[in-house]
Amino acid sequence: MVVNVLAVDLGATNGKVYEVELEEKLAVREIKRFRTGGIFLPGKDRDHFLWNLPKFYEEIRDILENSDAQAVGVDTWGVDFALLDKRGRLISLPYHYRDIRTEGVMEKVFDIVSKKYIFKRTGIQFMEINTLYQLYSMVLSKDPFLKVARKILMIPDMFNFWFSGEMVSEYTIASTSQCYSVPEKRWAFDLLEKLSIPAEIFPEVVPPGTILGKCKVKREMNVIATTCHDTASAVVAVPFEEEEIYISSGTWFLVGTELEEPLLTEEVMERNFTNEGGYGKIRFLKNATGMWLLEECNRVWKKNYSEIVKMAENAPSFQAFLDPDREEFLHPGNMLERIRSYLEKTGQRVLEEIGEVSRLIFESLAFNSRWIVDQIEELTGRRYEKIHIVGGAVKNGLLMSFIADATGKIVVAGPVDATPIGNALVQFIAMGEIKDLDEAREVVRKSFELKVFEPKNPELWSEKYEEWRRYKEMEV
Repeated sequence: MVVNVLAVDLGATNGKVYEVELEEKLAVREIKRFRTGGIFLPGKDRDHFLWNLPKFYEEIRDILENSDAQAVGVDTWGVDFALLDKRGRLISLPYHYRDIRTEGVMEKVFDIVSKKYIFKRTGIQFMEINTLYQLYSMVLSKDPFLKVARKILMIPDMFNFWFSGEMVSEYTIASTSQCYSVPEKRWAFDLLEKLSIPAEIFPEVVPPGTILGKCKVKREMNVIATTCHDTASAVVAVPFEEEEIYISSGTWFLVGTELEEPLLTEEVMERNFTNEGGYGKIRFLKNATGMWLLEECNRVWKKNYSEIVKMAENAPSFQAFLDPDREEFLHPGNMLERIRSYLEKTGQRVLEEIGEVSRLIFESLAFNSRWIVDQIEELTGRRYEKIHIVGGAVKNGLLMSFIADATGKIVVAGPVDATPIGNALVQFIAMGEIKDLDEAREVVRKSFELKVFEPKNPELWSEKYEEWRRYKEMEV
């Protein structure tokens, strides 16, 4: 018997709707794609960077109305949220996590609550884009939206509400907020109260795979709170056979492994690792810059992705080094100019050609992956033999080979569409079509071709890695 569901995957650049069928294997078909990038709207004091959620809703609704799928699940990026009034109305377009309103806010939070206290309560890494700092920026500015808010919903929770009428938060997306205690599996109300963030607006948290009810757009369809954080969905689809490293690749690189319990040592906090909720597991990981650098450069280049990879392949290696996670690369803007400025400040050759700059980015992403993997092994006390890479960067064989060489580990690449696949797998488990996570990963292994990249020149890359680290640690 064929069972089919819709997996809605909203990313920072594109929204995609997939139909995923399950018989003995999975069949995945993309049926719609639309732009999701943030929009700048003028305000009295400055422009604001926002998400146009009603537009995304309209795009998805059109698909639901004409679908014969049995269920639908929505996953999105983490940390961002919507505020609703007492009638369940959206108060304003939600802010984009790259909006500048959180600049300097994290340090102001530390003036009230210690970093150690926050980490012990939440288990989550420190990033200025986290929900906690977005909310506290509203407290500091006495934002009237916060005063009239009666409920806060993370972005996928908002769509679940619009589709089902249920106003709840799903566990994996709630865990990204740094307002939720992963160790205690509840909102960290004491932390919220210390920061004058209204605790009463936070909804009930439900586990991934919760069937919320019938879809208001299409009554024959169930709405399922899948693993609503896109990375949590992607990790469900990682075809692990044993404990190994994963990289969920896209705008961000999420580099981590799975644990049974959160790891809350002071060293984990100092190295800024996170313990996010997963499907029956803890996703122990570090959130690093991914293809964002290339995406921003390509706003200027306007080249086909395969062209860029080919030019990078033909460019000389190791001409310069950069740290992809530097703060100046976080926000939208002229990324090419920022990279030039960084190379000048660090006394390196300024690269101009597309192939040179893109190769610099790919090599730096590979070195940064090695840097994170080394730390995971130190912090967990385990040695991992393989790295499973899923997501969009899997199509870049050059980058896959770079990561294999930089880490000295076997790279297993695929599936590309891991996020919608994981989203659908959780729906199938909720519907009783798949038994559990182990069976779900076995279905992935049977359904998709995986490519294996073995290290070819790890000694040279290891030598160059030490040089890259000097730039990583350089203060400029």
